[in-house]
Amino acid sequence: MLTDLRFQDLYVYPHLGASFYVACSLRNKSVSYVKFSEFREKVNVKFSVDSNRYIIAKLKVVPKFSDEIFSIIRDENEVTVIAKEGLELQSISEEKFFKLITFDVTLPFGLTGFLSHVSTLLANKNIPVLAVSAYSTDHILVREEDLDSAIEVLKKDGMTVF
Repeated sequence: MLTDLRFQDLYVYPHLGASFYVACSLRNKSVSYVKFSEFREKVNVKFSVDSNRYIIAKLKVVPKFSDEIFSIIRDENEVTVIAKEGLELQSISEEKFFKLITFDVTLPFGLTGFLSHVSTLLANKNIPVLAVSAYSTDHILVREEDLDSAIEVLKKDGMTVF
């Protein structure tokens, strides 16, 4: 229930019913949380698999962004780049080859448990993942040899591949 009506932004998901809302305030940072177990009752989670092969590389410097790069992550210790196979990088080290799974569902900021659910499903089948979250969409990378098993696990859970 909303207790503070000073919200600057109110995100309403009418197709989810009255009990699903995410309210955010730039002033007081209030957020209403929704559990994934409740969210998925109202939403069909779809995912797609990118046909490209990806590498995950550790670099010394941030490279120039291009269409061949999916993500650049820079923290105080390293630069990590997720890029399509074939891009020439000045890598310190790299891991090959991964497939990118993108979940085609807008995930509210107050949603809890989505990545936990997905990673637990895959961990139970000994499939490691690298999760990457965008503004409203989550992605995972799985090793190429684990792709078919990952798709099977997600489909058995009721998710739809498109």
